Amino acid sequence: MASPSAPAAAAPAATDRAPLSAVYLHQLYREPEPNPQPQPDPEQGLQFVRRELLFFCTILKWCILAFLFIASFLALMWMVFHPTFPQLSIASAILSPIAVTSTAASADCNITLVLTNPNRHLTASYDRMEISLLYASQQVTLSQVHHPRIVQPKRSQITLQTNLSFSAVNLTSGVVSAMKEDLDRGSLGLMMKISSVVKYRNGKWKTKSRFMRAYCGGVSFGFTSSNRPGIFLNPYQECEVYVYSK
Repeated sequence: MASPSAPAAAAPAATDRAPLSAVYLHQLYREPEPNPQPQPDPEQGLQFVRRELLFFCTILKWCILAFLFIASFLALMWMVFHPTFPQLSIASAILSPIAVTSTAASADCNITLVLTNPNRHLTASYDRMEISLLYASQQVTLSQVHHPRIVQPKRSQITLQTNLSFSAVNLTSGVVSAMKEDLDRGSLGLMMKISSVVKYRNGKWKTKSRFMRAYCGGVSFGFTSSNRPGIFLNPYQECEVYVYSK
């Protein structure tokens, strides 16, 4: 009866082992916890903003100073080199007795002009100056001459001796009649028109070409006799001068 009891005694030994349990992979490898992000320092942010503002203010200051310098330089150059209109006047005029026929008129006329360049830093040059003598009341051209190129130094005056004599100028009957009436009253009114292309320069610097127009009214002569020359009534008559760009 002892032999059947041996296996029964061994059975409890198997029950003494610890029970087995499943181990999963995610339990062995865990993701590391994220490092905490450092919080931004407000003082560093303010310093960065101050540096940006300081840089911007410095750039703005230099830009303003550069603008003021350039503007002052240009204004100075404009004041120094800005051309002033030339001045033109009639110093003297001589007119011989006028021979008038039914269709024409003739006379010797010599007029002295004074051309002034008032610019302190600019030399003036006039290309092909055209001078015309007109019968004022009828705006009829009696004679016309052309002067060669004139170069005038700064702040200087030059005289232009101009021969504006006219010989057998064809006139209409109305113009002849008006001229005879003026001569009978003892006076004759003429006028001058002057045109040219003017340039100014200072060394290598020069302006662009400009048109010049001058009108000399009141070139009046008095006659005491039909056989005597006319007397110039308006010595040093100032002319109106206009200069404009092309």
